[in-house]
Amino acid sequence: MSTRKYFIKKVAVLGSGVMGSQIAAHCVNAGLDVVLLDLKSDDPDRPNKTVEESLQKASKMKPAPFGKPEFANRVEIGNFEDDFDKLNDADWICEVIIEKMDIKKDMMSRIEEVRKPETIVSSNTSGLPISEISEDCRDDFKAHFLGTHFFNPPRYMKLLEVIPTDTTSDEVTEFMHRFCEKSLGKGVVICKDTPNFIANRVGIFSIANIMPYFFNGDFRAEDIDLLTGKLTGYSKAATFRTADMAGLDVTNHVAKNLYPSIPDDEMQETFNLPDEFEKMVDEGMIGNKAGKGFYTKKDGEYLVLNPDSFEYESQQSLEDPILEEANKIKDTAERLKFLVNSDGKIGDFQWNVHRDLLMYAANRIPEITDSPLSIDRAMQWGFNWEMGPFERWDALGIKETAEKIEKEGKDIPNLISKMLDAGFEQFYQDGKVYDPDSKSMVEIPPEAKGEIKVSHFRKEQVAVMKNDSAALHDMGDGVALFEFKTKNATLGAELVESLHKSLDKVKENFEAMVISHDGDNFAFGANLKEALTAKQSGDWDSVVEAVNNFQKTAVALRYAPFPVVAAPFGKTLGGGVEFCLYSDKVVAHHELYMGLVEVGVGLIPAGGGTKELLRRAMDKLEGEADPLPFIREVFKTIGMAKVSESAHLAKELGYLRPSDTIVMNRDLVIKTAKEEALNLVQAGYRSAAETPVKVLGKTALAAMKLMLHVMHEGNYITDYDKVVAERVAYVLSGGDLSEEQEVLESYLLKLEREAILECLQDDRTLARMEHMLKKGKPLRN
Repeated sequence: MSTRKYFIKKVAVLGSGVMGSQIAAHCVNAGLDVVLLDLKSDDPDRPNKTVEESLQKASKMKPAPFGKPEFANRVEIGNFEDDFDKLNDADWICEVIIEKMDIKKDMMSRIEEVRKPETIVSSNTSGLPISEISEDCRDDFKAHFLGTHFFNPPRYMKLLEVIPTDTTSDEVTEFMHRFCEKSLGKGVVICKDTPNFIANRVGIFSIANIMPYFFNGDFRAEDIDLLTGKLTGYSKAATFRTADMAGLDVTNHVAKNLYPSIPDDEMQETFNLPDEFEKMVDEGMIGNKAGKGFYTKKDGEYLVLNPDSFEYESQQSLEDPILEEANKIKDTAERLKFLVNSDGKIGDFQWNVHRDLLMYAANRIPEITDSPLSIDRAMQWGFNWEMGPFERWDALGIKETAEKIEKEGKDIPNLISKMLDAGFEQFYQDGKVYDPDSKSMVEIPPEAKGEIKVSHFRKEQVAVMKNDSAALHDMGDGVALFEFKTKNATLGAELVESLHKSLDKVKENFEAMVISHDGDNFAFGANLKEALTAKQSGDWDSVVEAVNNFQKTAVALRYAPFPVVAAPFGKTLGGGVEFCLYSDKVVAHHELYMGLVEVGVGLIPAGGGTKELLRRAMDKLEGEADPLPFIREVFKTIGMAKVSESAHLAKELGYLRPSDTIVMNRDLVIKTAKEEALNLVQAGYRSAAETPVKVLGKTALAAMKLMLHVMHEGNYITDYDKVVAERVAYVLSGGDLSEEQEVLESYLLKLEREAILECLQDDRTLARMEHMLKKGKPLRN
């Protein structure tokens, strides 16, 4: 099936409310041209006041919708009256206006008059029937119309529900599926045009079904959040924190909207939310945006609502031997099974909540989708659940759960009876998932077309080299992949040594190497615990060796005789940044939180990071430009431990080069890195030659010391911050040389090593390291 005739470069977003402005922002992040329209304002001097104010609000939101603050200037603005002709050349028109059918229909008839023939039109409605919105339009319009339901916040939430109607052309559905996946980085789930589609239908059911346990006084809100959080494979925000984040008014609106539209739903009454909940909404206790919902923050403490008094009080911790036992079980599925089958109040709660959820999800097939996998993915990507409902069926055992349901005198869902009759007792097995249509197990489709996951290599082949910390895999086509396997992707001695050894293996057997893995965060920097333990036990030689090896390994990436491509994502800190700085190319996920944060623990970047940021700054110099402002910027970046809030900002900070690639979809990062590695091979790769770096010596050192003096006098930095930052300044100046000159990289690398070893011999650094390991935040000593 060819989808070549469609191409999206210009997007028009209609409606600039909370969702519209953020969808526009995310399209800008993806490099698209965006026009954003809304109602014309009454102010004759500012006809576009509505959109202007929406964009200002979006620019202040946390987490930030724009990958870079100045991206807001890339949005072309206008209003529905004067600027509707801006839609003439749009390739995709996304409608995000008020949830009223007559107004949406009217908007469609206006769009129909101006759109060009191939333009795709979509609605971001969360509750109205998609097919009804376009029913009065011509056939060509209907063929190009579908639902695109984003989740809030659109930049960060992976799920995008795509809802074709009976009249949407298959080509348009397929094209939008791939476009939203690749260009916008979304996890796409195709849904049927049923009330509230998939994620909100099941997610709001789950929240609504749990509410009575709180309002009836069975459990406190924080108890329920403990019992329906990470412990049992839901999200970290659990039930009530999720509701507070989404907004209780939103939950209320969705439930009220759903109730009358699902007369045949066996659990319809569940969506009739408790009166006390209505009272919360009426009194403005609508969650985080109002500063109070199920929780509120007062004097730094999170207080919780008492449903009887409607006052907030301190949280209490739930003590129960069952929980102590459960916490010993590492595997989430086993832990869930243990809790659901346990005796007592907690076990009863877990069984009741799970029975209802599992039956509800199973009964929604084939109503809302034909695919159990689609429901699981929608809940994982839209509500951040670790396990979807059908993974929970597997964890609890389909047969045992069905028997238990029957014993309680309830009807076993049709899907489950048919499945058991056909001899299947698991939804997932060996990379396959149960398909109710064919009553057979089918291959699980990739989360994104063409994705490469390290787990695939682990399953399919023997690693070229592996130990507890790392592995080297053959990706095919002459490309090797070096994988971090440590907890939290910390870079300990074994991992660093393995990377160094891998360079020889790759040189002998491959043509290129990619550095990446499947985790949530690329690297948390050096293993502080290892360094601290060695220092405290008096093993200074091994501390020196670790420092030397780390730097030697990072720098070796650049001078290897084959291309090295790093593929970072999520948190990429300290030494993880240095591995990227010395790679020939970086392919980064858009959501990249990258920073040399060593000063926070009383260290300096000494894996070549300080030297490399200096070299990059000096490379920017043109003609007779004064290098000092460039050196100052690097000093601020390292001294303030700046972390990028996106890959775009990592380029600005010098952690990425302008030529490095940014990928919107996390699942396509390794695939793209492999392609880039092969491009470098095909272009006839030659490793870099060592080039000298210009330093200013005493001139730069004096300027940086002055900066520190002013900051210290103003109490912006502590005594020890000043000491550590002076060590950074010393390296960036090239030491106290009497005049500016060019020095070898090896000279600066030696200064880095000397500076970090000086830090490691200082008790104030050790206190910082210890504090970070215990408390997870920096000590300001």
